[in-house]
Amino acid sequence: MERAEDLVLSVSENRLWPVAAPEDYQNIAVSQVSDYVNIRQEPSVSGQIVGKIYNNCAATILRTVEGEGGNWYQIQSGNVSGYIKAQYFITGAQAEAVAREIGTEYATIQVTSLRLRAEPDLSAPVLTTLPQGAEYVMLGETNHFAHLSVDEDLEGYASMDYITTRIEFRQAVSLEEEAAKFAEEAKRKQEAAAALQNLEEIKMVEAKNDLATNSWNPALTPGGMDGATVTMIPKSASGQTSQDSQTIAANPLGNGDNPQVPAPIPSTAPLDSPDVSYGLGGNASSAMVSATRTAMVAYAKQFLGNPYVYGGSSLTQGADCSGFVMRIYEHFGIQTGRNSREQAANGRMIAIEAVQPGDLLFYASGDTINHVAIYIGGGQVIHAASAKTGIIISPANYRTPCRAVTFLD
Repeated sequence: MERAEDLVLSVSENRLWPVAAPEDYQNIAVSQVSDYVNIRQEPSVSGQIVGKIYNNCAATILRTVEGEGGNWYQIQSGNVSGYIKAQYFITGAQAEAVAREIGTEYATIQVTSLRLRAEPDLSAPVLTTLPQGAEYVMLGETNHFAHLSVDEDLEGYASMDYITTRIEFRQAVSLEEEAAKFAEEAKRKQEAAAALQNLEEIKMVEAKNDLATNSWNPALTPGGMDGATVTMIPKSASGQTSQDSQTIAANPLGNGDNPQVPAPIPSTAPLDSPDVSYGLGGNASSAMVSATRTAMVAYAKQFLGNPYVYGGSSLTQGADCSGFVMRIYEHFGIQTGRNSREQAANGRMIAIEAVQPGDLLFYASGDTINHVAIYIGGGQVIHAASAKTGIIISPANYRTPCRAVTFLD
């Protein structure tokens, strides 16, 4: 038995399968297409399109009908019901074999804190604790223990008595659902662009203020352009300059008509992304750090759903956990190091409870740090989690964090 704090009432039937036996696959179809096919309101290529089904999606066959060009299936997949040509699906034993490969089984923790163990045994070492409500990919079952993938860097075993499971298949999407998905992606991009623009504007304003505060005042003396030279004379302690530094002997703009004119201010090209340094000894103000935190989180969220690739560092084609962090930080001119241990060592360590958006949380197996995520606020992190899930948002305590660092202040 687990210790008292881990116990809840056992659920006698806690496995939520869409199919319970091989014969159930007789009414299950799996799409086999190069990209997607349209789902139509009638069994005809001229029928109104009501949704799309992509490759390796699951559907329930409601009936088979004779339609334009041959047999069509009336299907239900997700929230979409309609007709597709039968040629685009496999069924029966074929569907069952494919479904076992493409379905993803998830386990949800039903207790406040559940121990993840190194082996399917109550005496095995505890690797970490899993919080209530968190969800993990289930790889299998041994001795009434669920074999869980916490992320790409940690697997372990938890008692089946304290979890519920479900199998999830990719399903069809309605036109409205796809439009909502695209709108959400566009919204994330717009939020990122706005946050980045705000950060650049703060940089520009502060750079101009620094230039005005620390600038040298020019004084023109005979011998320079059009009979005058420019001599840079610093301001006095009071911030004032002498009368001599404010006049020129001959006015190049007025053809010498007025020998006493205010000294011209040198033109300055527009400032372009002034260099900013963060952390102890850096020149980033508190306003700039705050804007950077907001922009970093918004920028990172654009890549939700993109793939995990071990050893990868592409935000679009695939990254592992540290590669994802490295590229996000690089966008803001910050070098973190390549792997999670370097990143943990290169940042300034802070208390885990003091973590702020944009800071990094690290996770370990034993004494070895092996995973990193970016804290985004609200008790959540964004990270390249695993090959099954890609880049996702998780609870910050989806496994127990061992360290927090900041590169920003």
